[in-house]
Amino acid sequence: MTAVNEVWMRIYEPDGKKLFEGTLAKDQSFTVPADARSPMILTGRPDALAVTVGGQAIPPLGTAERTISDVPVSAAALLARKPEPADIEPGANAAGSGTSG
Repeated sequence: MTAVNEVWMRIYEPDGKKLFEGTLAKDQSFTVPADARSPMILTGRPDALAVTVGGQAIPPLGTAERTISDVPVSAAALLARKPEPADIEPGANAAGSGTSG
């Protein structure tokens, strides 16, 4: 997770164990430990985080308008995320559209 703007967040396990709690400055990163058990995130600025797993960009965790909590952030959970309809640009990769040549 890399901050695109300053952002406070807490990464925690279901039993309450905190893996990280604090503010990331712009361009600062935090990597969720591989051995974390069902890690989740709480933040009021999910739009301020760029999330990648193994170099693969993950759809946004949420929008600026709402706080998120109890959102799973294990590698498997993040890779399973689907983009929200608002995150898809109109006409991008529309099946069966366009012409070849």
